[in-house]
Amino acid sequence: MTTNTRRSSLGTSYVGTTRASTLRAAALVIAAVVSVSGCAGKDASPSGGSAPTEGLAAAGGEGVDIEGDAANPINKIVASAIADLQSYWADEFPTLYGGTYQPVTGGFFAVTPSSGDLPPCAASADEIAGNAFYCPSKDVVAWDVEGLLPDLRQRFGDFVIPVVLAHEWGHAIQARAKFEGRTVTREIQADCFAGAWAAHAQSGGDFKASPNDLDNALAGFLFLRDEPGTQASDPSAHGSGFDRVGSFQDGFDNGAKSCTGYKDGTPPVVEVPFGNAADEKRGGDAPYAQIVNGVPYDLEDYWSKLFPELTGKPWTPVKAIEPFDPKRAPKCGGSPTDDYVLFYCVPEDYIGWDNVDAMPDFYRKGGDFAVAALIATQYGLAGLSRLGDTSDPKISSLRADCFAGGWTASVLLGNRSKTSSFQISPGDLDEAISALLIFRGADDAARQGSGFTRVEAFRDGVVNGANACVAEQ
Repeated sequence: MTTNTRRSSLGTSYVGTTRASTLRAAALVIAAVVSVSGCAGKDASPSGGSAPTEGLAAAGGEGVDIEGDAANPINKIVASAIADLQSYWADEFPTLYGGTYQPVTGGFFAVTPSSGDLPPCAASADEIAGNAFYCPSKDVVAWDVEGLLPDLRQRFGDFVIPVVLAHEWGHAIQARAKFEGRTVTREIQADCFAGAWAAHAQSGGDFKASPNDLDNALAGFLFLRDEPGTQASDPSAHGSGFDRVGSFQDGFDNGAKSCTGYKDGTPPVVEVPFGNAADEKRGGDAPYAQIVNGVPYDLEDYWSKLFPELTGKPWTPVKAIEPFDPKRAPKCGGSPTDDYVLFYCVPEDYIGWDNVDAMPDFYRKGGDFAVAALIATQYGLAGLSRLGDTSDPKISSLRADCFAGGWTASVLLGNRSKTSSFQISPGDLDEAISALLIFRGADDAARQGSGFTRVEAFRDGVVNGANACVAEQ
């Protein structure tokens, strides 16, 4: 994220020293009508809402011959995934394209790159190390069973493995449908097909995917995204995390039929260049102090223009911004906020965050726009309070996430150029998704929705604007 000038925040701002911290999102009810709404708490891991699921593999996989160690636990999951994918596409392909689905028959290769044994289509170990691929000329699927899949499994759980295979099957479907397009178009369509299969898996396929499994799968897409600044025209482009997550969710929500409409430019791929050499040198991240000081100012500017459009009434500025030392946490409605690291205090109309431990830690681990997006969600709650929103906490949280996306779109489009100095940098959209998906506690889903649904709400605001947020469910 970049700014053209430095602006001071509303209220008092303190920038403290950093130490490791964690995040749990919560809503605190104080008495009957007083509440603190937002994200915060001290007992979660910043690596995700809950531990990755293991033992997810179905009992299927019979009749799938793998070139490699069939007893390897990774390959057992892969074999089950292949069996289910072949069955799924036997049903789905005729509906989408007419004709009969031709199963992948060239072979399934579990490759150990260090052994020197190569699958068809690979000329060197470097081509398969850290990779999985479908080769149309040989109708072959191959994967690195030594590095890539064990690493993904350790980070994101069992379900990410069949999702990777579902993506490669998307390329097999493209070969059978004779689909043509730029590399990035083929990649995000394959992500869409993977999402459609994941919905099937959740609703009754051989894999029983939980909401946490889906959250971890989305986190996997962030891990496998293009490097920030990669252009869509790059022959090796696979899409940003924002693009890849959006395509996966498109398939999950709307089915494989929605994926067949993909073509170059549709859906659009977000291409965000670095604003200048200095921005590129620091990886698109503005200094922490600049974010916590400047973002509230920009959000006030955004809401001062949006609120009259929604209501015909002027925006009432948030009374205070309260960055705090957790050793001296402020009170809200007379009650302590010691367990919170980020919140909107309804009765006193202020937004507070732990400015010594938690938020600096989120900045280091998630980037500048992770912090910006989290602050924006609290402004969304302040906006909903002024709108008289009476929905339950989960719906309010999703609407606030959507409004955070609406603000992000405003920065991306530059439609407040006379009053806003912020610009989106490459990777910022991915950082926002990371903030909603990864910096969560194990019990957050009940209050705020799963990471999957929060990301959907944020993307809804980015793609469709703030008007969509009022109806967000």
